[in-house]
Amino acid sequence: MNKFSEFLLKKILIPICIFIFKIIASTYRIKEINAYKITPYQGKERNYIYGFYHSQLLAHIYFYRNTKMVSLASLHRDGEIAAIVAQKFGITIVRGSSTRGGVEALLGLKKYINEGYDAALTVDGPRGPAGKVNNGVIYLAKLTGREIIPCCFACDRNIRLKSWDRFMIPLPFSKGVFNFGRPIKIPEDLKEKDIDFYREKIQKELNRINKEAEEKVKK
Repeated sequence: MNKFSEFLLKKILIPICIFIFKIIASTYRIKEINAYKITPYQGKERNYIYGFYHSQLLAHIYFYRNTKMVSLASLHRDGEIAAIVAQKFGITIVRGSSTRGGVEALLGLKKYINEGYDAALTVDGPRGPAGKVNNGVIYLAKLTGREIIPCCFACDRNIRLKSWDRFMIPLPFSKGVFNFGRPIKIPEDLKEKDIDFYREKIQKELNRINKEAEEKVKK
């Protein structure tokens, strides 16, 4: 990308898109379920690591804007775009990867978590496979001692992009729900041979709450 294209993207196109999205998002009817003492809006008493699918990222960025939240964005161009958008909504961003030798990224996230921030990670990011939990969220939970909260978003009216994750954009006047699963504690002395057990545990909980959320918005 040349300098002019970069300027056009960062200074004109992204701000315009954000402005339009804020107008559309103001029409959403969104609520949380199974969220008591779990989210910033429901009187939580500790900080958590929230894990959700990459396709649901936009809704999470908007609804939890300007909360004490840190997230991760890849070093790829799409990660840079995501970082710019998230920061416009008051979310702190660490750049890097939580899975591909990303020790620095994990330590960066840990720094903010130790300062009282919640962390939000796309469990199948940055590039999939879509809907499959990777090890990054487990490594972060092991490193910090914080519990993982599987979470999801569903809405009754949306469009899906033709991206690897089928990225979701809720349509105007959509009715949506954020659903939250049971906290999952990762042992600080977790052995590599036991990672698959916890990855499957997170996967099953995400599958359960996503199904529950989809059924909720159909009512």
